[in-house]
Amino acid sequence: MQSTVRGIISGKEIELQNGTKVVLLGVQDSENSKKYLEQHVKGKRVTVISDSKQPQFISTYLTTIYAYVRVNGEKGCVQNKLLQSRLAKVNTALQCDSLESFAEACKVKRHPIMSSSELLTYMKPATFCIITESGTGTGFFINDNGLALTNNHVLDGSENAVVCFFGEDGKLDGSNIHPISRIIKTYTNNDKIDYTIFMVQLDNSKCHYLPLIAQRENQGEALAKLGCPVGEFGNFQTGVLSNYDTNYIVHSIGSNHGDSGGPVVNFRGEVVGVNQSIQFNRTIAEQAKGIAYAVDALYIKQVLDNLGVEYGR
Repeated sequence: MQSTVRGIISGKEIELQNGTKVVLLGVQDSENSKKYLEQHVKGKRVTVISDSKQPQFISTYLTTIYAYVRVNGEKGCVQNKLLQSRLAKVNTALQCDSLESFAEACKVKRHPIMSSSELLTYMKPATFCIITESGTGTGFFINDNGLALTNNHVLDGSENAVVCFFGEDGKLDGSNIHPISRIIKTYTNNDKIDYTIFMVQLDNSKCHYLPLIAQRENQGEALAKLGCPVGEFGNFQTGVLSNYDTNYIVHSIGSNHGDSGGPVVNFRGEVVGVNQSIQFNRTIAEQAKGIAYAVDALYIKQVLDNLGVEYGR
């Protein structure tokens, strides 16, 4: 059955345009899940799918049914997005065929908390310098096949560019340079949302990568960034997460020209954001030193999911 979502009743129940109410199988109600449904599902055309072990039949349009919901044009159902993003918990009250896979999707094997030196060692193989005709920036891998992230103002596809990795001495290794094979998506709104998703040509070899975080970190949590400011390739600094805003985060890590597009991670090595440059927010940076920005990794995950691009977990 297909219909448009007229309203959000709770974090696990929606109302369709025809009056049918749909309880989302496999998820528990929460404020975060309700907010997600309000922002990403309300007003959208959706497909409602019954569970294969207990098909349901609509006798009238006022029937309440239990089903899976997929936004048309997107990959995966709404429940899967809620669970993988930790916006809702698994509801095991109804034993349906997909609950086991839902529960498994929520079991993220997290790396243990690392020291600063361990974190730097962990980040370096996955982080690289981007060299373009007009300057340098930073990028990093998010799967082992060469999928990578940076800022739009570092790499937008308009200039020739290559990536260069660090050697064992911590400096750029001129013998380890790779071309960019494809720009998947690049976007900027000339404010604080500025990213490019691209592929690096790796000649069929696998690469180290940094996983994107599965749920929001708490304010005040320790973060670190690795970047390539001019003259200081592989510059590692730490700070804290100050706040979340719409699709970006505010943090206290010092950023310099060339750090743009680098990973901002927690001390488990999970990417919390894609770092921005001071120049990109020049006016704000001059008025309030010690404040920096990064594109929210959870927002990037939504973009990747909508594009149907597989990234590392």
